[in-house]
Amino acid sequence: MKLKLFPLNLVALPYKIIPLHIFEERYKKMIKDCIDKKKEFGIIYQNKDTQSKIGCSVSIEKIINTYADGRMDVVVKGSKIFKVQRQYLKQDLAVGDIVFMPESEPLDKNIFNPLLDKYIKLLLAVGLKDNLDRHLAKTKTFELLEMIQTSHDFELELLRLNSEEKRSEILNRFFTSILEQSNLFKSNERYQS
Repeated sequence: MKLKLFPLNLVALPYKIIPLHIFEERYKKMIKDCIDKKKEFGIIYQNKDTQSKIGCSVSIEKIINTYADGRMDVVVKGSKIFKVQRQYLKQDLAVGDIVFMPESEPLDKNIFNPLLDKYIKLLLAVGLKDNLDRHLAKTKTFELLEMIQTSHDFELELLRLNSEEKRSEILNRFFTSILEQSNLFKSNERYQS
């Protein structure tokens, strides 16, 4: 399958909400085409040295602002993980021959629910108490990263794994290590205004 690619210095994950400011002419055209045809495009991680061969398709969820010069602020949401088999330029845009990775089997609730509990404890520890029902309804490991900022390397590692169980093991260690550092969540007067 062919998919237009948007190389960025960020990692798109399934369910992840990403705000984008579109200013380059080629990407303005791509986004307009995706909006008009209700099509997805792919985000692949790229830094100054390398470009990932794995990415995530995204759909445009909302147009926040359109400027007179054609620039746009949009919000996209991650959908499916893909692997780039071959990449080429077409009309100044990166296009990939891609293969979507098979979706992982859902985790048994006995494995997922303790992980979900840790995620909720993290949200509560940082003071996020609104819409907890929405968070409690989550059923996939990638959904548990919605409110968590991590490194590109960590997110790429999770993206490469095609196993909910392996992702849950990594997230369990990650959430546990954060929760064990309770001093991170204590208020500090020197940061108060």
